[in-house]
Amino acid sequence: MVIAATVCSAQTPATNPPPVKPSQSTLIIQGPSGPMRITSSGAMQLNSPPPGQSGQDAFSALVSSAASIDMDSPVTAKAEFDPPTVPVGGRAIYRIVLNALDESVKVPDQLPAPSGLAFSPGGRGQAYQPTGAGRLQPQTTINFRVTAGNTGTFTVPAFTVTAYGKPVTVPEVQLNVVPAGTAGVREAPRLLLDLPQGDIYVGQTLRIPVMLFDPGDGTVQGMSQTRITGDAIFAEPTSFGQRREVIRHNGQSYPAFIQEVTITPMREGPQTLVAQANGISMRAMSAQPGAFQTASSLIDSDPVVLTVKALPKEGRLPGFAGAIGNFQIEAPKLSTNTVRAGDPLTLTVIVRGDGNLGRLAMPPIPFLREWQSFPPIGDTAPPFAIQQRGFTTFSYTVIPLSDQIKSTPAIPFCSFDPKQGTYVDLTIPPVPITVKPGPPGAAAKLQSSSSRTRDTEADDATNREQELALTGLSEGPGHGTGSLRPLQQRWWFLGLQLVPAAGIGGLLAWDRRRRFLEQHPEVVRKRRARRGLRRQLEVARRAAARQDAAGFVTGAINALREACAPHEAANPEALVCADVLQELSAEDRASRPGEVVRRLFTAADALRFGGPGKDGSELLALRPDFEQLVNQLRARL
Repeated sequence: MVIAATVCSAQTPATNPPPVKPSQSTLIIQGPSGPMRITSSGAMQLNSPPPGQSGQDAFSALVSSAASIDMDSPVTAKAEFDPPTVPVGGRAIYRIVLNALDESVKVPDQLPAPSGLAFSPGGRGQAYQPTGAGRLQPQTTINFRVTAGNTGTFTVPAFTVTAYGKPVTVPEVQLNVVPAGTAGVREAPRLLLDLPQGDIYVGQTLRIPVMLFDPGDGTVQGMSQTRITGDAIFAEPTSFGQRREVIRHNGQSYPAFIQEVTITPMREGPQTLVAQANGISMRAMSAQPGAFQTASSLIDSDPVVLTVKALPKEGRLPGFAGAIGNFQIEAPKLSTNTVRAGDPLTLTVIVRGDGNLGRLAMPPIPFLREWQSFPPIGDTAPPFAIQQRGFTTFSYTVIPLSDQIKSTPAIPFCSFDPKQGTYVDLTIPPVPITVKPGPPGAAAKLQSSSSRTRDTEADDATNREQELALTGLSEGPGHGTGSLRPLQQRWWFLGLQLVPAAGIGGLLAWDRRRRFLEQHPEVVRKRRARRGLRRQLEVARRAAARQDAAGFVTGAINALREACAPHEAANPEALVCADVLQELSAEDRASRPGEVVRRLFTAADALRFGGPGKDGSELLALRPDFEQLVNQLRARL
């Protein structure tokens, strides 16, 4: 169901009723019994029903006034410069208006701007216009701020935007730039923001005046739907009443329309704010000379930066629940000062002051064994109404559980004063109370949250309450403990959580190493060769130390085979003299290293097959040359 609503600031022919005063916006709802007017103050006026029809209440008229949104009509685009003529260095607004929903309109990132005009993005908004068929037609307005650099006539050619996924042509429009000081030339209407002085904190409610200059010639009638946009701010949907007064700007006095908008910064750091509103103006009708009509067009302000600070952690008192401002607590009131134990009573607290009253939250009552309490219930009035009247009310429901109580518990509460930059103690004081003894067992039932029991015997259909009784003492002690700290807060608990992570990390590293060795088998062969070389070299050295020529030759031959086997990808025992010589360079094969290899293999063959043997001292003399050769081969592993 869609409600047909028309804001009075929409374009209206000259024959329509006069425009609404700027200090009060009006909503017109067309129902079956006639139009209804709802003012910004909340008052509703219903026209008398036609003869023969009975009157309806406001809700019934609102429901029966349903209308649909017109999304079937062809989408058209309009473009204009406001004003069409500006002086050099002056500012104009390039405005595009389409009869489509804002979410469906896509504008190119770069407009076909002519040289000499500087374009920057401006405001963007959506409104609804009534049609003759009783439907509402959406109207999306997109603004660009334009600054002229030199004189002349500048033309923005026609270009294409998309609406509902279909192309829409924006028509050509011209801007005339004249020399500075030319009579009868005005600048585009512009909003001004009056940011508050001093430090601004996250969560602080700000009432920022938005101002629109009044030239005094009757062309500017006011503004409506004023709002402030930003990346990390919360703006109240309702703004305060509009007024007209004289302001000071750049050392001069100007009459202006002023409307205050309430915002709350939600994040620390610099925040860019832009104000926009529908400016209500009087324009001459081209078809009827001397006649004027009320027009509504989107206007905006230049971006301004608001620096927001985080709330300090030092000096924070118990009971802080986000209250920021200057507050006072009235003396709390009880629904009654005499009560029986177990009966509920209401504690009413009134908070006054200037701050985030509309969104204020109160802390709960601390846990006390003698009291049962419930979370506080806030004021049911709308936030903007609470903010405007300057106070809010909270109700605590508490139940005394003992007749020894003399007063209600004190409720810790504090606020942050942004002007002083400190936390202020606003603890709700106790209220004297007289508690009489309650029915037997009533306090025990409340403390244990026990429910009533029912007797299901056929001969007794009445309900009766049973007294709760404690069980006897335990016959033996339970398990002992050396500390009351939970297990998850002990130092070894964190280390225990790291064991599975370390195991998984070890498995991942092992699997990564295994895959690497599968792809590079030469690494395994060289590692195995280094171990074999060390072992056989040690055998040869020990044999040389014992003057055992046969053992030295056997160890030396095996060491050479171990050093050369990885390069041949063969078993060390399968290598012969030619295989070892193949691993030497051509120069080494023809020189002393090659001779040492041949003599060692010749001696090994003689020992194995019984050939003519060499003198043992001559073979042991080859040890220095052998050591040098082995070092060369080991360097290649």
